[in-house]
Amino acid sequence: MLLSGCDGGSRPLARQAFTEGTVLATETTADAGHVLVSTGPGPVRVWRRGEAEPRYHWYQGESTDDILLLASSPGSDVAATATTDTLALWSLDDGRNLGFYRLEQTLRALALEDGGRGLLLGYQSGEVEYVDLTSGRRLRFLGHQDRINAVDLSANGRYALSASHDGEVIFWQTDNAAILARWRHEHSASLVRLDPQGGYAFSADAQGSGDIRRLPGGERQARLHSAHRGQTFVSARLDVTGNRLLTGGTARRLDLWQLDDGRLLNSWQVGLHTRLRPASAMVYSVAFIDSRQAYSVSSAGLGETWPLNHRDDDNE
Repeated sequence: MLLSGCDGGSRPLARQAFTEGTVLATETTADAGHVLVSTGPGPVRVWRRGEAEPRYHWYQGESTDDILLLASSPGSDVAATATTDTLALWSLDDGRNLGFYRLEQTLRALALEDGGRGLLLGYQSGEVEYVDLTSGRRLRFLGHQDRINAVDLSANGRYALSASHDGEVIFWQTDNAAILARWRHEHSASLVRLDPQGGYAFSADAQGSGDIRRLPGGERQARLHSAHRGQTFVSARLDVTGNRLLTGGTARRLDLWQLDDGRLLNSWQVGLHTRLRPASAMVYSVAFIDSRQAYSVSSAGLGETWPLNHRDDDNE
């Protein structure tokens, strides 16, 4: 663990290196308590934030395929790891396996509801499937016309948000597939995120434009743009209580926005791993630790804690 003092909010309060090699996927839980890191076929290593050694090592059965997708439940108690055709569920409380599944279609996106009671799966074919793991009920949503790039699920599992390569984003109900709202980005939609209660949504496209939408109607609250041409949004987390949106992007970008109007409150650059070339990083996952601190995990294999002061605070 490397510690440094806060210098005007531009430096992390704490930094931890999880790996020195290539990172395929990372995920931090909503409370930033656990960090999952995939560097290949397995194992997925799981840390408690701040601990020097991994707490769990998760293997995806006998698969030799890379683990490309990671997800965690809104309550930070269950996680999922996935290749393109297998999926496993895990307890974050004790590390035990909760289920292993072989998929009939090529998987591209994944989300969990609270307690891991339900799964949302987005496929190469353009289908999205909701699976109630308690009852075994399965619902296939056929509202998209192109491959699925991103999905998210409300904490109670009742509402889904899905985005496809043709730029369409759809907000719908998982009990009957009824569409509640839909909107379209000019370019391929690459990221979606719901707040756990399903009252706000954030979606972004591959050219660096993002929308904050009010649900269930889908009215646009604000349009966001990444700082420079060629930069895109990679991750996001909404905090409705604190009226904040945290986003991670390419080119080491970590940004804090006001949720109701899209005003940019502060920006940071995440760290680099000096052994990796090219010397840049994507911010794969972000979370709010509490009202005063945020957390990011990047493709450089670094987890960093940040003070959530605004730019105006820096000048006081």
